[in-house]
Amino acid sequence: MPLSLERWSPADWPALAPFIHEWNQRPAGGIHCVHAASGTDVASHAAELAALAPDEAAFWGVMLDGRLVGTVGCEFDTSLGRAWMRGPLVAADDLLDELLPLIDATLADALPEIVNFDGFPAADSKRLNDWYRAAGYMPLQIHTALRAELGALQALPREVEPALLSDLPTVLGLHAELFPSPYLGDDAFRRALHATDCALFVARSVEAEPLGYLYVEDRPAEQEVYVHYLGVIESARGRHLGKALLGGAAQWGVDRGRSGIALTVREDRPVAIELYRRSGFVEMSRGRHWRRTA
Repeated sequence: MPLSLERWSPADWPALAPFIHEWNQRPAGGIHCVHAASGTDVASHAAELAALAPDEAAFWGVMLDGRLVGTVGCEFDTSLGRAWMRGPLVAADDLLDELLPLIDATLADALPEIVNFDGFPAADSKRLNDWYRAAGYMPLQIHTALRAELGALQALPREVEPALLSDLPTVLGLHAELFPSPYLGDDAFRRALHATDCALFVARSVEAEPLGYLYVEDRPAEQEVYVHYLGVIESARGRHLGKALLGGAAQWGVDRGRSGIALTVREDRPVAIELYRRSGFVEMSRGRHWRRTA
C-alpha cells in the first residue's frame, strides 16, 4: 500500500507530539527540524500544539498500512501569504523521497492563499536539507537560535516601557525598514498593545520619541519568553538601547515566572549577534532557511 497523507483535526494535534519529539532527534545528537523542536519534552510539545489556532496551522500524518510513519505540518498567515514548515519527519530515511510528490500537491490544495513556504531544517541535518533542495526550495540565510537565562540579563537604567498607540506609526515604519519581509504584520503589533501573552516595548529619547522597539511573546510551555523583533533607528545605535530593550523583555519574563529568554538571528546581522552574545545568549541550534514560491 502506498504512502498517504491524512490531515489531522486540531483536537488530535497533541497526539502527534510523541512522534515528532522522537523522530526529530538525531542519533548523534541535535535535531532535524528547528521549527519542530518545540518544548523540552513530549508534554510541553503537546501543550504547544494544543495552543495553536486552527486557522493558523495544519498538520498531516504520513500513513502506511494504517500506521503513522511520518508527519508534516506548518503554521501559516494568509494575510502575509506565508507558511512555516514543521518537518517533514519520518521514521525511515527512504520515506522522504516518497513524500516529495505528495506534499507539494497536498499543501497547494489545502492552502491556496499561501505564496511562500519556508522551511528551517538544522543547518547540519543533511537528509532534511537534501529533501528541501529536491523539493524545489531555494536556500537562503542561516538562522541561529539563541537562549539566555533571565538572571543573566540585567535591566539598564534607561526608560524602556510598554508602547502606546501613538508610538505605532514610528515603530511600524522602523519595522518595515529593518524587516521588509516580516512574519508578523501590523495587526500583531496593534494586538501587543493590550494583550497578556505578548508585549511591545519602546526605548525613548529625552523628548519621549521612540528610538527602538522590541516585540516579545510569552511561551509558557517552554518556560521562556521569545523575542520576535528588536530594532533601533540608525542614528541612535551605539547607545546600548538594544541591551536596555532586552533587559525590559527579561523583566517581563521574570514577572511571568519564566526562566529563559530566546530569539533567532540571521547570519548577516553581525552587530546583533555580538549584542546577544555579550548579553549572555548561547547558541541552541542553527537552521538553514529554505523557501519555495508557489
